[in-house]
Amino acid sequence: MTVDSSPPRPDAHSDATRLLCAGTYLDPVYRKAVIRELLGERYRVVAPSYGYDAVPVLAHALAALNLRRAQVAVLLAGAAVLALLLFTDVIDGWPALLLFAWLTWATLFVRRVAILQTLITRLRPRGDGAGGFDGRYPMTSHLTPELVGKVRAEQAAETVFYGGYKPFVGSGVLVRRWSNAELLIGTPLHPPSLAERLLRNGQVPPPGAGPDAPPPGTPVERRPIVPFTPDEITTRVAERMLAELRGTPRPADRVRALSVDRRRFTTAIETVDGPPPTAPPRPRAEDEHWREGYDADREYLCIRIGSWEQELVVTVFVGFDIKGNTLHTEFYTYVLAPVVESFRLVDRLPARIDTRMMWRIAWDVTRNGPGEFLRLITNPLRERLPRRLRRDTVRARIPQPDDLSEFRLGRYALTVVNRGAHTSVREMATNDRFHHFFQETDASKYTQIVERHLLQIVGDFLRDHDVDTRDHEANQTHILQQNFGANSANNFGGNQSVNNRGHQSFDTPPGTREARPA
Repeated sequence: MTVDSSPPRPDAHSDATRLLCAGTYLDPVYRKAVIRELLGERYRVVAPSYGYDAVPVLAHALAALNLRRAQVAVLLAGAAVLALLLFTDVIDGWPALLLFAWLTWATLFVRRVAILQTLITRLRPRGDGAGGFDGRYPMTSHLTPELVGKVRAEQAAETVFYGGYKPFVGSGVLVRRWSNAELLIGTPLHPPSLAERLLRNGQVPPPGAGPDAPPPGTPVERRPIVPFTPDEITTRVAERMLAELRGTPRPADRVRALSVDRRRFTTAIETVDGPPPTAPPRPRAEDEHWREGYDADREYLCIRIGSWEQELVVTVFVGFDIKGNTLHTEFYTYVLAPVVESFRLVDRLPARIDTRMMWRIAWDVTRNGPGEFLRLITNPLRERLPRRLRRDTVRARIPQPDDLSEFRLGRYALTVVNRGAHTSVREMATNDRFHHFFQETDASKYTQIVERHLLQIVGDFLRDHDVDTRDHEANQTHILQQNFGANSANNFGGNQSVNNRGHQSFDTPPGTREARPA
C-alpha cells in the first residue's frame, strides 16, 4: 500500500482529522457511513469541512475496508481449498475443521496487528517523538485522482450546495441565533443633549441635566445618509473582524485559529439527467441582493474559530440585507462539538508493538476467536442498518409530491433529485456532549467575542454613513443584556448537551427550537 506524497492541506494536520481517520478503524459503522457518503453517493456534493480534511478520512476508511476484505478473501479461499480436499478424501473432517480454525485465528491475528500498527505509526498525536500524524494518507484503488480532486474542491468551495432544510450544512448544531432590523435614517442636525450622551455611554444623567436640544414637537432635521450596499457593510465587517481579533492584538491575545470568508448557500435540486451543480452566477449590481425563490442563493459571512486542536469549532454566520430603508441583520452560531470519545482510544496506545504485546494479541485472539469471527460476519449487516444521528443532522431528500391531479398527470413529470450535501463526515462522528467543562465555556466565549465585535463594527459603519444609531444601540444593549442573563442563569452548571438551546434571542421565544419541516 502506497502513501500519498502530495503536500497535505492545512486542516489535514488537525486533531479532528487524525481522530476521524482513527475512527474508521475503530468503528465499522462509521467507516461504512464515510464510504457511503463520499464514495457511494458520489453524485452528491461534499459538505464544507470546518477544521478537518475529508480526503484522509476517506482514504483510511478505504484502507480499513481493504484489510477486512483481504481477511474475508483469505478465509473464503482457505474454505474452498479445504472443501476440495474433503471432497477428494485427502483429509478427514476433524483435521479440516482444525485447519480452518487455525486459518481463522491467523487472519484475525494479522488483521489486528496491521490495524494496531497503522494506529500507532500513522495516527499518533504530534510531538511525541514517534513521528506523529502528518496528514498523509494511504492510496487505494478506489481513491482515484478524480475523486480526490472532487472532494478537495467541493469541501472548500465558496458556494455551498445544501441538500436539506438547513443551509449551514457541516457546521454542527445551532446554539444561538438572533436578528434585528434598524431604520436607516440620518443623524439629527442638532447636537444631542447631555442626558442623551450620558445614556448612550451607559451613565445615569444628573438631575436637571440641561436639555440643549430643541423643544418637544419641533420637527427634527436630519442629515442625508451616505448610501451603502450589503456588500460594503459585509466587507467592512470581514476586514475589521480579522484585524481586531487576529491582526492588531498582542500575540498572546490573538484568536489564532480564526478564518473569515464569504460563502453562498444554494440548493442543488435537479432532474435525474440534469448536469452536475455549478456555482451560481453572482448577482449584478442592479439585481436583488437576497432573491426570494426556491432556487435562490444567499451570501453570508462565515466567521470560524477552531479551538482545542480543531476539535471544537464555533462558526458564526452573519448576513445583511436592506429592504424598505431598513438594515436587517441575521446572526447564527453553530458548534461542532468534540469527536466521539471512543475515537480517542488511539491516544492511549503504546509507542510500538513489542514481543510482549504480540503474545498478548495472540492470547486475546485465541480467547475471543469465536466472537471475532461472528463479528466479522455480522458487521456488514450492522453497517447497513440506519445509523442514529443527532436531531440536527439534516438527512432530508427530495420527496416526490403527491399526485392529486384529475388525470394523474404527475406520472409525466420529471423526477427530481437533490444533489446537495446533507451531512458531513465530521457531523457523523460528533459527540452529543462536551468532554470537558472548558470546551463548553469556550464555545460560549467565542460566540460572545464575535458577537460583541460585530455589534461594535456595525455601529461604527452606520455612524460613518451618517445613520442615526439610537436604534442600533438599543438593540445592542438588549442583545448584550440577554447574554448576561443567560450566563447568570447557571446554564453551565454541568455538562450540557450540545443540542441545548441555552441562549435564546429576542426573536426566538424561550422553549422554541430551530424551525424544521413537517
